[in-house]
Amino acid sequence: MEYLIVFIGCIFGSSLNMVVGFGFGIFCMMFFPYVIGSTLGSAAVINMVTAVQATIATIHYRRHVNWRLLITPLAAYFVVSWIVVHFAAGLNNDILKLMLGVLLIALSIYFIFIAKRVRIKANARNGILAGSLGGVMSGLFAIGGPPVSLYFSSATEEKEDYLATIQGYFMISNAYVVVLRFTSGVVTGHILLCAAVGLAGMLLGSLLGNTIFKKINADTMRKAIYAMMAVSGAVMLIT
Repeated sequence: MEYLIVFIGCIFGSSLNMVVGFGFGIFCMMFFPYVIGSTLGSAAVINMVTAVQATIATIHYRRHVNWRLLITPLAAYFVVSWIVVHFAAGLNNDILKLMLGVLLIALSIYFIFIAKRVRIKANARNGILAGSLGGVMSGLFAIGGPPVSLYFSSATEEKEDYLATIQGYFMISNAYVVVLRFTSGVVTGHILLCAAVGLAGMLLGSLLGNTIFKKINADTMRKAIYAMMAVSGAVMLIT
């Protein structure tokens, strides 16, 4: 049952990622800590699967990737995520689950009520801020997409440029943090097996994202995910 849930979660998470550019980690972290039994282990699975999916997407959209735009947020991400991953390794799983619950509720409120009103300038300061916030959120829970999504959407003009550039960011950032999780002792044989199952689900979900899910109203799907985030976060706080 554990591997089945990981498989199905990666199908839907990767489909969402193909449609809106991010959201794989957000979706999967609503379920994985319960079945895998470790918040950091769940984050490691998501990081590994995301790194592979982002690599495939980056190769596909390689002509549209703005590599220069990645330099500032990635530089900040490398420093901050290194600190956070090593710090998080010493935290109790119950504390991490509580923090994740708060984050999911905060993100759901942000996306439902605030996100459409916010637009930031694509400058070095905001790139550092986006990369730093992404490093904190990814280092703890593999949910580093929202701050960099806001930054790249402001810095790119075309949909293809945005999707290609943010996938290039995810490819590099997740590959980096996977190495950090290996060195911090989070990745075990069990986690590697979960990641292998997740990769199979991701490949199927990527196909669905390119076909079935593109026919679904993206705004309606996002609102449903945000509502699920709020519920999942509340459950984590009270259980």
